[in-house]
Amino acid sequence: MAANAPDNKPISVVIAGRPYPIRVADSEEEGLRALVKEINDRFNDFQIRYRDRDKQDCLVMTLLTYASELRSARDQADSGADSELSKRLAKLNDLVEGML
Repeated sequence: MAANAPDNKPISVVIAGRPYPIRVADSEEEGLRALVKEINDRFNDFQIRYRDRDKQDCLVMTLLTYASELRSARDQADSGADSELSKRLAKLNDLVEGML
């Protein structure tokens, strides 16, 4: 989502009751709005579960939830890439040994 791309249009999204003006490509708007809804749903869940916490605390807990999920996804992707690389190296090693 390049902010200054000429085909981006201005939209406003509301997160935790606060509007944020952003620019987005038409092709990304639907996905972004779905993500904003998901963020607000999680934020609202935290507000309901932790009524004694203020808005900032609930926003931080929402952020930490997403950061944790992102890290897990990256770790899985990295281990998958490592596994694929190991398989390819083993095949290459077999080929080299077969040529010797």
